[in-house]
This record gives sequence, structure tokens and C-alpha cells, in this order.
Amino acid sequence: MRHTFLRLAAFTLALLLPVGLLQANEALLATYERLLPLEGGSNFRDMGGYPAADGKRVVRGKLFRSGAPTSLTEKDMAYLDQFGFAAIIDLRSSEELALYPNHWAAQSPQIDYQNVEYSIFGLAGSAAAGTPQALGEVVRSMDDTYRNFPTMLKPQLTLLFDTLLAEDAPVLVNCSAGQDRTGVASAVVLTLLGVERETIIEDYLLSTQYRRPSVERGDVDLAQAAQTNAFAAMMLQYSSMEEEEAAPLLMPDGTPYLHYALEEIETTWGSVEAYAEQELGVDAADVAALRARLLE
Repeated sequence: MRHTFLRLAAFTLALLLPVGLLQANEALLATYERLLPLEGGSNFRDMGGYPAADGKRVVRGKLFRSGAPTSLTEKDMAYLDQFGFAAIIDLRSSEELALYPNHWAAQSPQIDYQNVEYSIFGLAGSAAAGTPQALGEVVRSMDDTYRNFPTMLKPQLTLLFDTLLAEDAPVLVNCSAGQDRTGVASAVVLTLLGVERETIIEDYLLSTQYRRPSVERGDVDLAQAAQTNAFAAMMLQYSSMEEEEAAPLLMPDGTPYLHYALEEIETTWGSVEAYAEQELGVDAADVAALRARLLE
């Protein structure tokens, strides 16, 4: 019940939106179906439109996910500024942020840019031996990596839900590719909104189609950066696999990697809802508030 005042304030604000602003928003939403038309974007998309709880749908233009918005052009930034983003929750590690800073957030003071400081070695949990090579080997064991995410991402997901409950304007959650950490975060949000698991998996797998690995690499000299940056060293290991197209998010038997994160949550906590309440402090009243704001 910690967010009661914020929920009432956001509801009141929604009632006061002028007709002209609503019409402008509709015109903006008409410029894309799911993937935003960005010159330097990778996997930047709207999570809205999916069937959800009580026969409603997730509102378009409020929940966005993406890869690192590192290579956005000035035209891209001007386009995105039309949405009036309230916040960006960046799930990347300190090494990733150092290599690929978010220039859009840096020049947009109205956006509340937030991230939790941690090392890239935390991505794979205690199994990483402290070297980029060892980290690359562990991360290739994607089932274990995904099982680690519910615990590893607890601070970031707490930050994400605090933001969603406090803000009525659009929010972006991103990592480097917009598929793994962002995929788990998106799955938790969509589950609490009542989106079916099959739809969540389908949304997750869209990353393979929407990612642009060459854009994600930008113009950074990875070989040079790898001498001092563990994330750059890890990217070098994957660059040969993802020259232009993203690698599928599937195990050899066809199981989506996301399955292992959700299985870990349901085995350890019983359900996504229980995980959200016990670990993230998101109770039933908060879920109801999120549904009231993000469903139509």
C-alpha cells in the first residue's frame, strides 16, 4: 500500500489530459505498429497492444523496451522526445555503461535516467571466475544464466516497479541487446498485467527479429577496448556469431531461454505474483494500480 498517494495523483492527472494532447499522441502511435522507426535503434519497441487481464489490452505508448540506445541519431532523439518519456531504467552493468553511454538521456534532462551499479561479472553469478573468457563461457550456458536473473535483477526490478507506480508517462527499460535482462523484466511486468505466458514468450522471441547487432556495436574499437573492459572482451567472443543477424534465443531442443527464469521464479517463490510481492515489494494493491494505469 506504499504507493497509494502516487496512484491517486496519477489517476487525477489522467482525467485532466487535454483533447489536443490525446490527438497528438494518437498520431504519434500511428507511426509504428510495434518496432519504432529509428535510424540508430535496435530492438526499440512498444509492449502495448497485448491481450491482458479482464478482457483488456496493454496500453500502447507507455511501456517500451530496447537494446542500448547508443547509436540513436539526432532525428531519432527528436522523434522519441515527442513521447514525453518520464524515465529510463537501464539494466546494464558498469562496464557496459562505460563502453556505450546513453547520449539521449544525457541531453534530455526531463528524463529520469536510472540504473543500479554492478559489474558485468554479476551477469553469470558466482560461476564466473573473474575473467572475460570465463564469463563468456558461463554466459553461453544460458539456462544457468537465466536462472540467475530473478535474484541478480532484484534491485533493478524493484527500481523498475517503483518507477512504473510513480510515473504515468512512458517508461523505457533497456539492457545491451534488449533481449535477456530486458526480456526477464518485461516478462515479469506483462505477467502482472495478466498477459498470457504464450504471448509473453512470443514477445520475448521478437528480439531475434528486431535486433540489429551492428548498430549495437556502434563505432567502438572492441579489440582496443577489450584490453581494459570485460564487456568489450565478451562482445568480441560473440561478434563472429552475430555479424548482422541476432542469434536465436533458444536452446538446442527449442526451449526459449526465458523459460528457465520463469521456471526458477515459480519453483522458488511459487508464482510471478509471489516473487513480485516477496522480493520486489509489489503487493496486490500495486498490481491493481498498474492494471488500472496500463490496461484499457
